[in-house]
Amino acid sequence: MNGNNQKEEGAGYGALLLALCWWGLMPLYYWYLKEVSAPEMLAHRVFWSFAVLSAAIALKPALRQQMGNWRSFVLALVPAVLLSANWVVYILASVTGNALQASLGYFLNPLVSAALGIVFLNERLSGLKAVALALGLAGTFVQCYARGGVPVFAVMLTVTFSLLGLARKVWPTRNAIVSTWRETVVMMPFALGYFGYQTWHHALAFTSNGIDASVLMMMAGPLTVVPLALYAYAMPLVSLTESAVMQYVTPAVTFVLALTVFDERLTAVDLTGYGLIWCGLALATYATVRRRRLTLVVAPANAPANAAPNAAPATHGAQTMQGAQASGPGGLNVTFLSAHAPAHKKTPACAGVNRFWHSEGRPEPERRCGQSDA
Repeated sequence: MNGNNQKEEGAGYGALLLALCWWGLMPLYYWYLKEVSAPEMLAHRVFWSFAVLSAAIALKPALRQQMGNWRSFVLALVPAVLLSANWVVYILASVTGNALQASLGYFLNPLVSAALGIVFLNERLSGLKAVALALGLAGTFVQCYARGGVPVFAVMLTVTFSLLGLARKVWPTRNAIVSTWRETVVMMPFALGYFGYQTWHHALAFTSNGIDASVLMMMAGPLTVVPLALYAYAMPLVSLTESAVMQYVTPAVTFVLALTVFDERLTAVDLTGYGLIWCGLALATYATVRRRRLTLVVAPANAPANAAPNAAPATHGAQTMQGAQASGPGGLNVTFLSAHAPAHKKTPACAGVNRFWHSEGRPEPERRCGQSDA
């Protein structure tokens, strides 16, 4: 049995690493299609993602029952706008020689997300995380000085992705596939309208750049959905603490890609700014790991009021939750709870597939609204 668990855990870590590297290498895909305008690439990503997700939903009757009503699509409007903005900025950064800024944006994202949690969700800030935020802010100022202005792509990626995480926290969703499908439905009028406009003016790259480019544009859908599926498969099988640390693989891969493939330059001042941000991330990660073991102890209604606090877990048991949240195309925003157990609880490999189809894999630590959007 131990051998099977280790094998499943290894498969989970492999799938997670593949998904994170996949997202980090996405600038290569956009660079190859740099002759295609960013709005058209966005339209293709929306349209073909919608097609792939619709096929997935069609294969599962249970998903069709979760499509929701008009309110669900209204709630999807804000995430759809933020996701569209994030995608188009990421595409522009990839094709204009600013992959380093894309990497910087996703390195900054955990720190900005923590700041939004403090401001809007009344989350508490530990001393180490306060220092981490200060280091991230200092690193950003150094980057501004190095570039003689604000690193626009990095800031826009960070802001849009962090706000997207906040929106999905305020309006939690029950199913990753259905919620992402709803967001593509909301974006579809833009995609179809843009295709119609470009076709009318005989300027649609899909029909004028050759069959190879057309096939690559169609691949935008699978390239968006497959890493999401890999991530959803992996999360039930791996330690959530370790997976949170692994999230930095994505911007790290993009960072190396920018220096080695795109020949972007990194000055000493740039490196100083990155160093401050990396130190902030290391402190934030350490603070999270140190406080990761949280247990929700649910006492039965008939428990005696004077019961010893330490006896409750032994007598009545404890209810624990583990969850993770993923969004966005090139990076992830993770929140998690884990038990006091010395090792994480692994679930069978089939649970990863079930989670891909049926759940978002992230029971909310604390819901901020009365109803879900699904």
